Amino acid sequence: MFLQGKTGQGKTATAQHVLEMFEQRADQQNLDVDTVYVSCANHKSSYKVACDIVEQYMGENPHGHGQHKVFEMMFDVFESLAEIVVVVLDEVDSIGDKHDILYSIPRARKQGDVKNTKLGIIGITNDSTFLSNLDPKVKSSLYDSVIQFDAYESEELQQILSRRADRAFVDGAVDDSAISLCAAFAAQDKGSARQAIDNLYEAGEVALDHADDLIIDDHVREAEERVEKRYITQSINGLTIQDQATLTAMVSVSVDGDEPARTRRVYSEYSNLCSEIGVNKLAFDRMRDHLLELDMIGIIDGKKRTGDGQGGEKYYWEMSTDTGTTIEVLESISRLDDVIDIVVSSSQNSSITNY
Repeated sequence: MFLQGKTGQGKTATAQHVLEMFEQRADQQNLDVDTVYVSCANHKSSYKVACDIVEQYMGENPHGHGQHKVFEMMFDVFESLAEIVVVVLDEVDSIGDKHDILYSIPRARKQGDVKNTKLGIIGITNDSTFLSNLDPKVKSSLYDSVIQFDAYESEELQQILSRRADRAFVDGAVDDSAISLCAAFAAQDKGSARQAIDNLYEAGEVALDHADDLIIDDHVREAEERVEKRYITQSINGLTIQDQATLTAMVSVSVDGDEPARTRRVYSEYSNLCSEIGVNKLAFDRMRDHLLELDMIGIIDGKKRTGDGQGGEKYYWEMSTDTGTTIEVLESISRLDDVIDIVVSSSQNSSITNY
């Protein structure tokens, strides 16, 4: 089973809650059931995921052994746990292009890797393209079903925030209108409960900074700007230089008013920027991979649609984050500072000429 949807929509929390209920029900019926949870966020391969599982249960990391040996150790772990083992791979899209673990676990019993244990997988992913990009032999092993987690609506977010506010603030500290506005901002943007909660928390910080006793709409508006800038800053600072160059190209397209833009338009800007900042220019497809990575973390947004009668679906890209705030953050990166100035001034000159 795969749980699919953008970040902050409750996939992990739901999986953990339902699995707790699953284990309780199994105990009531005297079934031998266990679950194994792995966050794949920092694991770029199936090998590293298997090492993590072995380390969790055997106390030492088998890194350095060959993959075949590590997988043997992983299956020994599963055999030692229970008759039925459900393996939860959170952020499974992080494991790269080789999905050996997704191929091996469903086939483990048939191939003799386990004798007495029945294995199942729950994969959790933010990447809507992950399943479609799997190798055909992996797909044939999974017999998967998909549960799509859609974005929260404003009313749902209000309910979540009201419960949080009751626990987080003293009575009467939050105006109902402020909760509604937090929910509305998040629903209009990513539909993320995490984003809505961050906004409410930050609104409380703003109220404290102003020595106010009641959180109101004005605090929420200031908080939303703070949260947006902090998110953009953290996201951009964690990018590689190629990611940053690709994002700068996308910003250039945005300030020129060309959104949504085809990949080739972004690549043209990217090619010019690489020579300006002294970065090796990647091939077209590799730069598109960086656009997809920026889309996955929510900085830009890419959608496929039929492209101008030229056959087949094409990606069209636009900024997800505020362009002005993104420019501010990019300007703080010394390598990009001069380039951002050129991008902005070029756009201003173009606007004057057009006028």
